[in-house]
Amino acid sequence: MPIFSYTARDSAGQSTSGTITANAMADVGKLLRAEGKFPINVQPAPAKSPIEASGGIKVSRAEIVQMSTQIAIMVETGVTISEALDCIGQQAPKPRLRRLLADISQQVQGGGDFSSALARHPRSFPTLYIALIRASEKSGMLPKMLNRATTYLREEAEIVRKVKGALTYPAIMFAFALVTTLSLLVFVLPRFTALYASKKAALPLPTKILMTISDALLNYWFILLPAAILLVVGSIAGVKFTTTGRRILHTLQISAPMMGSMFKQMHLARGLRMIGTMASSGVHLVDCVTTARDLCANEHFKKLWTDVEHQLHHGKQLSEPLFKSPLVPRAVAQMIGSAEKSGKLAVVMEQVAGYSEQELKERIAEMTRYIEPAMIIVMGVVIGGVALALLLPIFTISRVMSQ
Repeated sequence: MPIFSYTARDSAGQSTSGTITANAMADVGKLLRAEGKFPINVQPAPAKSPIEASGGIKVSRAEIVQMSTQIAIMVETGVTISEALDCIGQQAPKPRLRRLLADISQQVQGGGDFSSALARHPRSFPTLYIALIRASEKSGMLPKMLNRATTYLREEAEIVRKVKGALTYPAIMFAFALVTTLSLLVFVLPRFTALYASKKAALPLPTKILMTISDALLNYWFILLPAAILLVVGSIAGVKFTTTGRRILHTLQISAPMMGSMFKQMHLARGLRMIGTMASSGVHLVDCVTTARDLCANEHFKKLWTDVEHQLHHGKQLSEPLFKSPLVPRAVAQMIGSAEKSGKLAVVMEQVAGYSEQELKERIAEMTRYIEPAMIIVMGVVIGGVALALLLPIFTISRVMSQ
């Protein structure tokens, strides 16, 4: 979709400029007037700069949080945006952060909107963050919005850190079990195979199965290794580039024993937090749901927010598709439905998001308590089963020799 640059005046008569995406130049005026702006000049946006073409400058989320907090404090005390950016940039310890702040400051000093300057760096600033800043430019509440965006980034980072922490232990244990099993099959079992062959022992079925697998690994590794690599690469490509692949992965993700409920709660909490934060900041509800859909990392929840957006466009309530969806607990849908009737949707959405996030943290803590003994049992069954299959023929040999 084409991008157009514009100069307009807001309801207070202040000049503003930026970029907007539209199907045609004639649609730009409609979109701007819907935002309360009166277009003065509209023209196709120039080609992207090298910075924009590369996705902007990338800095860590922690640096964005710290930068936002400093800007909010300085702007609240009467310092202009460009002065705050220059001051923070001069004290920034990392060259990449200094270049980011310098580019944003240059855009702002050139007459561009602060939100448009941030949008040049999508790898550093999430869509929700930019939407909140754009809303603050309309309401004149930049410090408050910066604090709210910073709070959202902190809470999101904490949730992601907890989820990653819960997944790290089972991933390490699974990798250890896989390496140990392969080592037994490749390096240990062949020695036993020679011993069993010399004794002509009647091997039990588990041992025969392991010997077959071991022979295949030793004799056909030049086929199995490329096949395994091709399978991994193909799976990654399928998930990354095809909707079907992503849907299969995301179905497994939310259906997995123990972890499925955690992922459901995480995606739901993130979506509710986005909608609640943006709605309480004055962003139109449809735009809030659209942003939640665009930033959702699970195809099933993306479809849920798409259905919600469709219902809103047809004048229906947000809670209706939530009641019908198996992804949303009945209690959550009920709270949102009650909020719509009372006219306090934005406030209740944030409260529901906080409730969902707290429930997610409790679920992660509960899962962490049970996952360690569960992984120990799984490892014991796998490695113990291999060891037992190796030792079973020894008893057969002992009986044969004693007869």
